[in-house]
Amino acid sequence: MSAGVDNFPYQRNQTEFACPSRLPQSIMWYYQNEEKVLRQDFRHKVRDHSRGVCIFGTVPPPSKVATDKVEEFAKGIVNSLQSVEPDGVIVYDIQDEKSRSGEERPFPFSQTHEPREFARLLVQHSSSDDGSTTQIEPIVFRAHEPSEAIRDKAHINKIYNWLNETWDEYDVRNLVLVGGSSIITHPTEEEELKPSMSVQQISQLIVDEHDRDWLLGGITIPERHRDRGNEHQRLLHKVESGIEFFTSQVVYNADNAIWLLRDYDEACKERNIKPVRIIFTFAPFGSDGTVKFLRWLGVEVPDGTMKRVLSRPTLKQRVDESNEICWENFTRILAACQRLKISVPIGVSVECVSKSKMESDGALELFKMLKDEMLAFYSKRGVQISSQNCIEEEGEMGRA
Repeated sequence: MSAGVDNFPYQRNQTEFACPSRLPQSIMWYYQNEEKVLRQDFRHKVRDHSRGVCIFGTVPPPSKVATDKVEEFAKGIVNSLQSVEPDGVIVYDIQDEKSRSGEERPFPFSQTHEPREFARLLVQHSSSDDGSTTQIEPIVFRAHEPSEAIRDKAHINKIYNWLNETWDEYDVRNLVLVGGSSIITHPTEEEELKPSMSVQQISQLIVDEHDRDWLLGGITIPERHRDRGNEHQRLLHKVESGIEFFTSQVVYNADNAIWLLRDYDEACKERNIKPVRIIFTFAPFGSDGTVKFLRWLGVEVPDGTMKRVLSRPTLKQRVDESNEICWENFTRILAACQRLKISVPIGVSVECVSKSKMESDGALELFKMLKDEMLAFYSKRGVQISSQNCIEEEGEMGRA
């Protein structure tokens, strides 16, 4: 496996540590528990603040695609992901979102196959008795319907039925709850008049009244922090209701992400509470149509970024340039975490937002690039913590 000892950034014979007489505790722990680390389920990976989390995002095929073709599509994704070994795979629930930005949708909306069924296919085709394939663990989006009125019994029963089906029939344990306010930024008058349940209300309902041990995630939008300056407070409120991690909207402006991380970290430290993980999402683009779609989704793609990418002569070069920018943004986020001593555990997610094979292949390459940076970042952080522990231990021995 690519995550095994041979590829671990710090080899067994390394001696450049503060305590040369022994390996740092974090690295020693890794070698002693290697099999446990590699086989952690997604829940434990998210909760383990000593490591990063790397996930891949996908969308089920359009509903007009025949069932046998859906099977082939699932097999293709599984085969592609075997070489990159994600910690989990997000299966998105795509909505029409007519009111997202107030502008016409660049690509026509196409209803997809059931996300939970597609998640089941991914698990099915990644399972093998001999361990020759890496088991995919799905994270399913549950897009909130604006029509789900607050505490309306019929809609609450609908939520319960969906949860029971998801757990019992589809064997899914990880959800990302998406609220109406996250998918509608320019609501119609009719939508404004409909009282709807928030993510906090739905997650609290699940935690309090649904007798299953779900791992619940939410979404965070750095651009919302840019505009309102209170996204970190929204995170705090959602965590209180049972949300244990967040995935972000696609990032093309690292400043928004860093600002959000800093404010959330400071808010947690002020309250003496443990922060939850924020997983930042990245997606390559190589065409004018794809970048227009990203902007329609609400992603801030700076003009300089767009022109830098689209100025390249071929689609392959444009996708590569986009990947380079995503890498630059992610390394800026990591550097800020190190420099500002941000304790928020982070993760990375990569997706492709178009049907372009070149952009899809680029997403896999981008995943490898960002996963390498994530592993190096947390390995370095583990060494620094262990080195500090060694210094403190030696100081105590000297005083004794």
